[in-house]
Amino acid sequence: MSRVKLTLATSHYDHLSDLTNGHVPVEGVDLTSLIMRVEEVFHRFIVFRDFDVGEVSLAKYSSMISQGDNSLVAIPVFPSRVPRHSSIYVMREGPVQRPSDLAGRTVGLPEWAQTASVYVRGLLMHQYGV
Repeated sequence: MSRVKLTLATSHYDHLSDLTNGHVPVEGVDLTSLIMRVEEVFHRFIVFRDFDVGEVSLAKYSSMISQGDNSLVAIPVFPSRVPRHSSIYVMREGPVQRPSDLAGRTVGLPEWAQTASVYVRGLLMHQYGV
């Protein structure tokens, strides 16, 4: 029986290491794993389709679907397990001391369709009314 050759691109996650280093084989698949910065994986997979399987942010995927781009098929695997509450940073001695202090202020985001930004916007809106 022939094996399917697949290239997987993802960032480094301890809980995926047995898969990406080959200790846990995928039945019927010759898997080549590429570990790189998550931003590079997203960009190369979305723009160039450099890999057979690649990590993509949920927000970016949702944005693509909402614009009629169904060229990718999502599978329910969530390798990044970072609490999104940890994505808010303010200056220690700055004027923002509580979430409500952000109302009406300018906030910087790396990308509008970044999952962490979507979660933080939802958290601020639904939990703090900002």
